[in-house]
Amino acid sequence: MGIKPIKRTNISNKVFEQLRDQIITGEWKPGIKIPSENELAQQLNVSRITVRQALQKLTTLGLLETRPGEGSYVKELSPGIYMNSLIPLVFLGDAATMEVLEFRQVIEVETAGLAAVKATKEDIDKLEKILEKMHEYKNDPEEFAAEDLNFHKTLAEITKNSLIIQVNYIIKDILSISMKDIVKTLGSDIGLYYHEKIIEALKTKDRAKARQIMEEHVLTTMENMLQKKNKNNTSNS
Repeated sequence: MGIKPIKRTNISNKVFEQLRDQIITGEWKPGIKIPSENELAQQLNVSRITVRQALQKLTTLGLLETRPGEGSYVKELSPGIYMNSLIPLVFLGDAATMEVLEFRQVIEVETAGLAAVKATKEDIDKLEKILEKMHEYKNDPEEFAAEDLNFHKTLAEITKNSLIIQVNYIIKDILSISMKDIVKTLGSDIGLYYHEKIIEALKTKDRAKARQIMEEHVLTTMENMLQKKNKNNTSNS
C-alpha cells in the first residue's frame, strides 16, 4: 500500500485516513514502531502539526500506543475497535471473526433459551419463512448470509428484551461481515441444519434444548472455521 504524498484538500482527514489504513490493512503490523513525526511529515508532504494531530487521533481510537521518549507503536486490533464509525468494517480479519463467534456463544445461547420461552406461533412462522429463504439461497453466499443474520436477529426480537435487541442492532454490521466470512468459508449446510433444530426446540418451548442446540451450532462453526483457516494457512506456506 505504502505512503503517498497528500494533496492539500482536507489535509488533516486525509493524513488520518492514510495512517489509519496502514494499520488496519496490516501494512503496519501490531507491535512495530511507526516512523517518526518528521519522517511521516516528509513522506506525506504535510506539516508535523498535521501528523501529530492524526497520531493523537489514532492513539485515542486505540490503534496506536505512544511511549514517552520512544515513539508510537501499533496496538493489537480487537473487534471492539470496529464499533467506531471511523474504522472501516471491510478490514475485519480472521482473528476478529473468531472473537465475534465467541461473543455469539455468550449472547446467543441465552437468547435462544429465552426465545424458546417467549416464542409465539407468529414468531415461529417468521423463523420458518426465513429458513425457507435460506434453503432458496443456499448456493448464493451473499443472500444466504443476509438471511442467516436475519434469523439470529429475529431470535433476538422474539425475546422481547429491549437490551438484547439493541445490542444486536448496535453490532449488526460487525455480525454481517463475520457472517459473510463464515458462509463463504463453510457453506450453508451448518446453518440450515442447526436453524431447523432451533425452530423445533422453540415449537416445544424447550429452553434447555434451544440453549444446547445454539451452543453446539456456534461451537461447531468455530471448530470448522479454525480447521479451514489452518488448512488454508498450511497450503499457502
